[in-house]
Amino acid sequence: MPGFARLAGLLAGCTLPVMLLAWGRAEPAGPGVLHQPLPTPAGAAPAAAAPASPAPPPLPAGVEALARRAHPALADAALIAARPETWPSACLGLAPAGAVCAQAVTPGWVVTFLPAGGAPVTVHVGAGSARLAESP
Repeated sequence: MPGFARLAGLLAGCTLPVMLLAWGRAEPAGPGVLHQPLPTPAGAAPAAAAPASPAPPPLPAGVEALARRAHPALADAALIAARPETWPSACLGLAPAGAVCAQAVTPGWVVTFLPAGGAPVTVHVGAGSARLAESP
């Protein structure tokens, strides 16, 4: 058996450099079946384009009111955007310095308002609480 182990080692030692050289000299494949789209069968309609991303769901009742209560300046501000969000903690992605937040997946909304004559203000709303992302 020692002769077999020696032969196997010699074979592996010779094969590896040859494989590495061949890999370095590999040329891209020419136009083949794998590089071309599959033909459409006769009489079949071509594949439709991928649908556009779906619109976000409507803002649930009460979320806008809760977001407006986050700061008095938002009482008369125009709602300009709202999108659903999921945060990894109960701090809604806005943990104050030194705060300890419950580590739980928290669904909610990112709501953006435009106060009269001011810059946009973003509020994170989730699980009955609202936090200002930016102060007005």
